[in-house]
Amino acid sequence: MALDFDPKPAPVANHDQFEVVAAGLGRYTIDVSLPSRRSAGQTFPVILAVDGNLLFDVVQTAVHGRFASTASVLPPSIVVGVGYPADEGFASFYARRNRDFHDDWPMTDPLGQALHGIFSAIKQAEGKPDLTMTAGGFSRFLAFLRDELLPSLARHYPIDLAGRHTLVGDSSGGHFALRALYDAASPFRRYVAISPGFGSADDGIRKAEAAYAAAHRDLDVDLFVCCGTVEVDQNPVGSLCRFGSGVIWTAEQFAIRQWPSARIGWEIMNNEDHASIALRAVAAGLRAVHRLRPGVHDAELQRATAAAQEAMFAGPDRAAGTA
Repeated sequence: MALDFDPKPAPVANHDQFEVVAAGLGRYTIDVSLPSRRSAGQTFPVILAVDGNLLFDVVQTAVHGRFASTASVLPPSIVVGVGYPADEGFASFYARRNRDFHDDWPMTDPLGQALHGIFSAIKQAEGKPDLTMTAGGFSRFLAFLRDELLPSLARHYPIDLAGRHTLVGDSSGGHFALRALYDAASPFRRYVAISPGFGSADDGIRKAEAAYAAAHRDLDVDLFVCCGTVEVDQNPVGSLCRFGSGVIWTAEQFAIRQWPSARIGWEIMNNEDHASIALRAVAAGLRAVHRLRPGVHDAELQRATAAAQEAMFAGPDRAAGTA
């Protein structure tokens, strides 16, 4: 027997989307997702995903999705996605993220030339032959996040600006996350760097790490860095990105430096490629940087699980305070 039903769009609770304009950078699409359980006066740290067009939904599901909202062990946070307007097209997205995520880079090396080849094909397909792609916007984009976006959001949402914020990035966004890690003015203390483009920007990450180490004796961060096994040797462009090299080098440097306050988790994930890894890496990475990953932080996870289960059966006000 045929069923009678009346389909309706599903409501999206606790999720806002809007645009902002940053001087010298352009328009950005901002997504904000709030914890479902919160009490008056309570403030939260931020989990911010660059490439919000691609990553916000993944992070939002991991942190605030219906499964997570039942009894999440992650501490309550506000999820923010920073992306690019869809009406600008994919070629503009490709070019702008390349500028925002890298230091100065003439892109005349083999990787830069390969990325220009990809960009050329995209812009020709979109009928935008005059669009150009450069690098060098890292410092301005980080300053936009730190000095403009986060303080502005805190005027509208219950954000604890002094909280231990998390930065999530994938591919060139993963490069940005690792690069920001070694910037003393970064507002973030937790980093999830997925398949970081280690071969880009003329060894920019190595140079930033060396400069930071020359001036500092500690690095107060929690980092999870990963890539997929298939990414290491799947194709020439991926191999030029040095995804695997970036993961291993970063883990080795943490061991060499012995920063007293630094914590790192790293993994080369079996049977994952550049398109598939984000879903798995976001879930594992957020657990890792909050020190709640099974098999790694078992005592902390046991305590967090007990607290989440207690909150699940408590009243809304009590749950908001203990989640």
